[in-house]
Amino acid sequence: MATSTACLRQVDVEVPAGEVEREFTRVAQGIQKKARIPGFRPGKAPLSLVKQHFAERIREEALEALVPAHLRAAFEREQLEPVSTPTLKGLDYQPGTALKFQASFEVMPTFELGDYASIRVPMPPLEVSDDEIEAGLLRLRERHSTTQDSDAPEVTDGLVALVEAQNLTQENGTPQEVAIEVGADHTLPEFNAALKGMKPGEERELEVNYPAEFPEPAVAGKAVRYHLKLNRIQQKTLPGLEDAAITETLGTTTAAEARAWMADRLRAERRHEARHAVEEKAIEQLLQPVTVEVPRALVDQRIEDKIERNLRGLAQQGVNLRKLEVDWSKLRERHQADAEREVRAGLVLDKLAASEKLEVSEADVEEEIQRASVELRQSPDVVRARLKDNGVLERIRARILQEKAMNWLLDSATEGAFSRAAAVKEQKNS
Repeated sequence: MATSTACLRQVDVEVPAGEVEREFTRVAQGIQKKARIPGFRPGKAPLSLVKQHFAERIREEALEALVPAHLRAAFEREQLEPVSTPTLKGLDYQPGTALKFQASFEVMPTFELGDYASIRVPMPPLEVSDDEIEAGLLRLRERHSTTQDSDAPEVTDGLVALVEAQNLTQENGTPQEVAIEVGADHTLPEFNAALKGMKPGEERELEVNYPAEFPEPAVAGKAVRYHLKLNRIQQKTLPGLEDAAITETLGTTTAAEARAWMADRLRAERRHEARHAVEEKAIEQLLQPVTVEVPRALVDQRIEDKIERNLRGLAQQGVNLRKLEVDWSKLRERHQADAEREVRAGLVLDKLAASEKLEVSEADVEEEIQRASVELRQSPDVVRARLKDNGVLERIRARILQEKAMNWLLDSATEGAFSRAAAVKEQKNS
């Protein structure tokens, strides 16, 4: 009989003594054929002596065959599908007796969905203004800007100061030449104030209070003193929308085409951001009425996946993982809440997919294989075989199914707004 508490299940298994004895004999006979025992030719030792001489090995191999087989039979009998590796206890076999043990494991939870068809999420605006287009083009021109030495007598807003900066707070700080655009929005106020009016060769000291969110961790949230020496003053020049630097980058020829390119780019970004925002709100409403305890095994696996992705990203950045000092328990704890929510969302989306009879076709899977083959630069047959051997193919099917469920939810929650927007965009591009 199976007992349950939330996702936890337990089954009691008993294998009749006669079947156990037959399995032990079968294993012993297999060993007897090749057994080397002093005083006997290979494979000719009596079975009784083989059983005595190889008792531990026979026991181990027999139990390795009996336990999984009868555990699977118990799962089928109780109609259970474990999602975690069973934990065995009470496994104590004595010759001539039945084999008994208990197995504890987790299964998928049972729960009811709320009225998901009534979920509604307002669409964020997708259009972009002329000011936003011009700002985007300015950022693009900034990235392709050039600088030339200026004969300006002193630094003013809009000029670039080439300074030799030394960190006085850091012991033995080495001076480094850096370019600072004075008066620019991205330049810290302390640098703007200190550099204005400086003449080439002039030196000054200043203290900079870096904000906590500053992207450089070494100085974020800290006060740092600098010694500055102005080496040169430069003038920055921005390319026009019809300059080669811009036209070659965008594939355009006129300013009007550049503006149209930027408008399309910004609308695509806004659509992507809007979809993410709507997904978050739709999932929040989908989960709100559902009470479901998620299997610990699935959460642990999701945490491990997150950590693996993080480590892979660090390795790609050149970080030596062997020298990385990590508090693994704290790292797992940091991912705990997100992993639980993601697993819960996945279970609910799976339930929605079943309710709406959504399915993953072979064409859906093949599309993923084709995409992977291009990224990996391997033939689709090789990729398909490897994914199947590694058990990844089923995970891909599960992911595609959840994506279909999410698309269904988005289409319902926005009354087809995303679908309509996509159709309009395709019509414009055709």
